[in-house]
Amino acid sequence: MSTPSGPSGSPERIVFSDGSTADLVRKEDGWVIAIDGVSQSHLGDPAQPPKLASIRWMLAAFGDQAPGTAAHLGGALLALPRAVAHRWPAAAQTVVELEPALVELTRSRFPLPDGITMETAEARSWLEAHPGSEHDVIVIDVFVGNRIPPAFTSLECMTAARRALREGGRLVLNSVAGPELLFTRRELATLRTVFEHVAMIVQGSALAGARFGNATLIASDSPIDHGVIRSALAGDPSKGALVTDLDPIIDGAGPISDADELWSPKPNLPDASAALRLLAHARQAVDSLRSASD
Repeated sequence: MSTPSGPSGSPERIVFSDGSTADLVRKEDGWVIAIDGVSQSHLGDPAQPPKLASIRWMLAAFGDQAPGTAAHLGGALLALPRAVAHRWPAAAQTVVELEPALVELTRSRFPLPDGITMETAEARSWLEAHPGSEHDVIVIDVFVGNRIPPAFTSLECMTAARRALREGGRLVLNSVAGPELLFTRRELATLRTVFEHVAMIVQGSALAGARFGNATLIASDSPIDHGVIRSALAGDPSKGALVTDLDPIIDGAGPISDADELWSPKPNLPDASAALRLLAHARQAVDSLRSASD
């Protein structure tokens, strides 16, 4: 199959191995995978900043040192690995993706840049099978139905990631900040149990509990280059900010264990369906009036 091209059009349905679905949508500026109306990945011009704020934040979290090796747990359309490959062409990157439909879609229709390889595997098992301290960066970006599953929220998972990182390596997590912040507080506490240095990129409104949003968590056994990350975020339209004083946020929350089986909270996003229905009814009424006057 050739690389997709052409104008914007109707969504193409992708059926996953568990029977759930996603939509592949052609936009003017690239391609989007959406699950339940939420954009999970956007693939556009690699020379331009990534479309999704979460990808820009994770790219900023890499800092300014070229990674020799990077592992990405979770793939989708490989927006972040492609951005890393554009910035650091010599980086060797491995993407671990469980869903065969996404692997096939990527390999057949969105060719991989040089330096990126894909493996079809369960990411937690893959991580635990690679404890050899061989990666400069590990990214955990695993969502199931817009939520992070328990296998990727726990102390055991973060410990496995620590073992797979080289000395001075960095763990980057695509996470969430919900109105209650309980999950975020516990996830930060989990990282602090394993790593000496932890920071978070988040929007002030999400941190204040005013809305549900993304959060990029960063952890390392070496100091994190705060100034470099803040410089990368400067002027970003998302207004994401690096937060380093985490004690007031964690506020005594305990770490997460596998036994907790803790999922991230369901996205508490505005429901626009009612407004869309009203708009459709209004258009029908206008069309009826026009027909009656003809």
